[in-house]
Amino acid sequence: MTDALVLGGGLAGSASAIMLARSGRSVALVERESGPHHKICGEFLSIEARDHLEALGIDPAALGGTPIDMVELASGTQLVRARLPFTAIGLSRYRLDEVLLERADQAGVDVCRGVRVASMDGHRVSTSGGDREAGAILLATGKHRIRGDRTEADGGTDPFVGFKMHFRLAPSTCRALAGTIRLVLFDGGYAGLQPVEDDTANLCLVIRKDRLGELGGSWDAVLAMLDTLPHCGDLLRDAEPLMDRPATIANLAYGIAPRPAMADGIFPLGDRACMTASLTGDGMALALRSGFVAAACIAQGGSVRDYHERHAREVHGQVRRAMALQHFQESRILRLAGLGLLGAFPGLLRQLAQATRLRRWA
Repeated sequence: MTDALVLGGGLAGSASAIMLARSGRSVALVERESGPHHKICGEFLSIEARDHLEALGIDPAALGGTPIDMVELASGTQLVRARLPFTAIGLSRYRLDEVLLERADQAGVDVCRGVRVASMDGHRVSTSGGDREAGAILLATGKHRIRGDRTEADGGTDPFVGFKMHFRLAPSTCRALAGTIRLVLFDGGYAGLQPVEDDTANLCLVIRKDRLGELGGSWDAVLAMLDTLPHCGDLLRDAEPLMDRPATIANLAYGIAPRPAMADGIFPLGDRACMTASLTGDGMALALRSGFVAAACIAQGGSVRDYHERHAREVHGQVRRAMALQHFQESRILRLAGLGLLGAFPGLLRQLAQATRLRRWA
């Protein structure tokens, strides 16, 4: 029996575990993977995400992260470029998540790797390592659903599918992409390409399930489509894939997650609480924020209701603005008109990047 049991060792789970341990709580964290692994993620650390990591004692630049201060937005033949209102960092989840788990262990968290969660019944959780019980259960398992948690979401009738691949780009492409994230909008989805650590570039994209089916349903078909796009195919030609196969995820449920009736003391974190539109680059910040809010509520003796109310105040504005932007770009006419306007007034792109930020953590 511990004060808190965290299910999942990603950004939200590790952050909440560290903060709770620092507040004097006994904390156990269960992570299904036994070692480093890739996760679907744009791997873009905004200024808000950097703030949270620094509060946890982590300097992403010291981990080899690449500074990013420019954003490029492309659709069709149009390309708009602007300076970001902050300096972001490109850093892979493969590296960052391991460092977070190390920090959790150093903070006194009982970190259990390679343990799968089978089911939960209230505050009792059945795992491959035996049954566990805690005063507070923090659900941070992302898309991995647990029997009995009652938070299932299907992503709607035409959900998004996500792909991620790391590449080693040609030297000329590396120079062209230095310090830059390029977002490419296309019918049915969008892709982001940016440098991360070790001269590696991360390509992460989301595409509607129906659109993926039209292309043939395979990763090779997606790559062939990207190769035909201006301002995209030229970046990936002669690129060397660095993963045996892409990381994939289906049925992405963007927006605010529903709140099922659950026993008090069970806190949904990260993607279980909300999922913002990927093109804003604030997904990692939102995951970390949910962990900070949950830890603060538990440390102060708050309830799950208190957590939901504070979490809503912190993040719902960003999610609503981000989803409005995603819906806007799904219309080809609106997308091209918007790019034309941004091309005439490039400063608007910087303002748009600022407007879709999560507010800074107090």
